[in-house]
Amino acid sequence: MKALFLLFAIFLISYQAVPGNAQGPHDDTIACGRGGGSCQPVPCRGLSVEAGTCQGGTMKCCRW
Repeated sequence: MKALFLLFAIFLISYQAVPGNAQGPHDDTIACGRGGGSCQPVPCRGLSVEAGTCQGGTMKCCRW
């Protein structure tokens, strides 16, 4: 039973060391916001045009 608690503690400690979404905003996301754009997970719609990328290239920066 003590081994189970030890394994659980090791799992919790190793899980905290995994990098995730704890990073700050990407440079392209900041540039999009400063340029008057907004980040969209889908292609730009309507009268907005694609002005670059956001979130490290995973989203589109759309501007009016």
